[in-house]
Amino acid sequence: MKTSPEAGRSRVVRRVAIGLALLALGLSVYYRALLVAAITPNPMPHEAKSISRGAAIWATTCAACHGPEGRGDGPVTARLPKKPKDLTRIAPPPIFPDGVLAYRIATGGVVMPAWAGVLSEQDIWDLVNFIRAQHK
Repeated sequence: MKTSPEAGRSRVVRRVAIGLALLALGLSVYYRALLVAAITPNPMPHEAKSISRGAAIWATTCAACHGPEGRGDGPVTARLPKKPKDLTRIAPPPIFPDGVLAYRIATGGVVMPAWAGVLSEQDIWDLVNFIRAQHK
């Protein structure tokens, strides 16, 4: 039995659509935590107290790699396989939400260690507030 060219195209379109839907589903499962972080509001008010706590945490945990101003030029960068991100170039919310910044601090990255087991959730949000205050 011979099928028409239109029926063949229809099958191809259907298979492509199913494949794209499965890909989208797979990506949403894989990046679920990041997607949730993108809509997670910052629970810490952007107040001087939080920013001050964040500054103290920055000095002891972040400045060695990210540098005093967050430019990725800390004293240990020469020994790292990849230069840290320049945090002065991170777009403010809503383009780069606070929740995503907190997520990255908590989970780490290619070179950056995960801080979730070291810093409390409040510490992480205080760091977010400090970073945002430094780079307005």
